[in-house]
Amino acid sequence: MYEVSRRNLLLGGLAAAGTATLAACSGGTDPASSRAFGTPAPVTPTSGQKGVTATLRPAPVTVDLGGPVVKTWAYGDTVPGKVIRANAGDLLRVRVENGLPAPTTLHWHGIRLANAADGVPGLTQDPIPAAGSFLYEFTAPDPGTYFFHPQVGLQLDRGLYAPLIIDDPRAPGDYDGEWVVVLDDWVDGTGRTPDDVLRSLVDAGGSSTAGSMGGMSGMGGMGVAPFGDAGDIVYPHYLVNGRVPAAPSVFTVKPGQRIRIRVINAASNTIFTVALGGHRMTVTHTDGYRVVPSETGAFYIGMGERYDVTVTAGDGVFPLVALPFGKLGQARALLRTATGAAPAAGLRPTELDGPVLLGSQLTPAASSRLTPRERDASSTCP
Repeated sequence: MYEVSRRNLLLGGLAAAGTATLAACSGGTDPASSRAFGTPAPVTPTSGQKGVTATLRPAPVTVDLGGPVVKTWAYGDTVPGKVIRANAGDLLRVRVENGLPAPTTLHWHGIRLANAADGVPGLTQDPIPAAGSFLYEFTAPDPGTYFFHPQVGLQLDRGLYAPLIIDDPRAPGDYDGEWVVVLDDWVDGTGRTPDDVLRSLVDAGGSSTAGSMGGMSGMGGMGVAPFGDAGDIVYPHYLVNGRVPAAPSVFTVKPGQRIRIRVINAASNTIFTVALGGHRMTVTHTDGYRVVPSETGAFYIGMGERYDVTVTAGDGVFPLVALPFGKLGQARALLRTATGAAPAAGLRPTELDGPVLLGSQLTPAASSRLTPRERDASSTCP
């Protein structure tokens, strides 16, 4: 009933391999075909725990991408949807009221949470039917940069995604400003839909279960193009914060201010190379977790990955450019600290011609390392 995209296939690839091995040992059956979940048990806040509430209404909408006006599905009237923000340790209660003509779910990408809130239809919950609702409740244990999206069919390939920022109330906050940057590859409403693209791939000899819009991988450098697939789809638009390069999103600060940039790749089939013209960036976090700071002029970011970087803003107007690896075009935004004309659209920062950082080159900070422990259980197959 619900098509499995290559995005989901790659995201869950290692877990799926492990699950298949355990199933082979146990002789178990597929839970998606035999289990009904119903309404999850309510979550009771702990003493003194603060709560964050929100309501999301996914629905068909018309949005302006900075020139192109397209019909799509989104959370509200913008792409990306509005940020949900909380502190680590807060209890999040997010109700989804489904205004789509199809079932949906909500998956919280990259965050540790109770299984009942993970948003995978047939594995952790029943899908939310059209005109139905569902309450997601979970405690956000870890600070970091995350995002949320459905786990049904090709719905993420439309406009159904938004940032989830979990702050650390104990962190020093040693920066003057923050810029959340969401990258995307876009086809919906341009004369084709994601479903049209999938049918074209299948007709060309792909698979309806493994030939969708892309492979969303949040596993460090594992999804980076130099090691494999640069993406099957050529897109008419690449976006930063829902805007095409000709009408870029602009972030304004003062010269000399230190800013934190949270970069989220919500694309379905595109790895980006990201650089901020005239600046060196210090990578401080990847996929929500702190790393040993690493300075670079540019970095690769795979589908589903998140990078946090800090920069000291120069004096002028500077392009933040995300080049789609192995494809033509670019996504673009502007950092502005002074008056003056913006750089020409299509300008390629020289930082893109130097070394490009891979996630596999980063070292986890001590606070991100897991505590060594013995295994809880083991299993062997005959």
